[in-house]
Amino acid sequence: MALAADDHGPAQGEVALEDVADLLEQLERLERQLDQLRQGLTHSHRLATLGTLTSVIAHEYNNILTPIISYAQIALGQPNDAELTRKAIEKALSGAERAAKLSSSILGFASQSDDRHIASLRHVIDEALNCLGREPAKDGIELTVDVPAVELAIEPLTLQQILLNLFLNARKAMGCGGGKLSITAEVDGDVARIHVADTGPGIPEEIRDRLFEPFVTCPTGGEYDLEAKGTGLGLCICRDLVGAAGGSIEVDSRPAQGCTFHIILPVASQ
Repeated sequence: MALAADDHGPAQGEVALEDVADLLEQLERLERQLDQLRQGLTHSHRLATLGTLTSVIAHEYNNILTPIISYAQIALGQPNDAELTRKAIEKALSGAERAAKLSSSILGFASQSDDRHIASLRHVIDEALNCLGREPAKDGIELTVDVPAVELAIEPLTLQQILLNLFLNARKAMGCGGGKLSITAEVDGDVARIHVADTGPGIPEEIRDRLFEPFVTCPTGGEYDLEAKGTGLGLCICRDLVGAAGGSIEVDSRPAQGCTFHIILPVASQ
């Protein structure tokens, strides 16, 4: 039996259906806006990460250019020395290749989006390490990478952002004293387990349980504060990016005993 309308307008059932449809439309619009904001925040975080690397990158470029210029000047002063000319050309080529590789990694990391949906774990690790702009050994850090040849169901740029954030935090944690940074992984069925471990001071107990929450920073300005006065969004964004790919991220740490992040991500299907 149809609901009758009175003199004040349409039937109550019809009004309710219109209200529900309007509410659903508003919710969909809000979801789209939220997704846009999330993407914007993720990209902004990438750019902020590059900002923290600026001085290191500039210093590395200076290290690349200095021997090129020196050898070129000496070779020009002795144009008949074929061996010296050859060394100058080799230095120039080596430096140019290093600079090109660094520039390529930085420009790729700064990209707005990534159309690829499968990431080669080892390749992404190499790209993230290149973005550091400086070899870990120069900071007294012993680096170990032991991962299988596996492809993961996540955008390469997204995985690079996650790993670079962890690498930067680990390097800052160990500071001038150096230490060990190990990146290992194993495949377990349809997932891969990635472990990023450092020998820094560990996470203070008072923030350990809230580490992935927004605006949580290390009170001493130590390991998990990406900048000297960070916003505390880095690990929160990492958690969201991993979760959006169908994975999870956890941390094991004790004061003065280092820290290990465990990332679980789905393996790309054949």
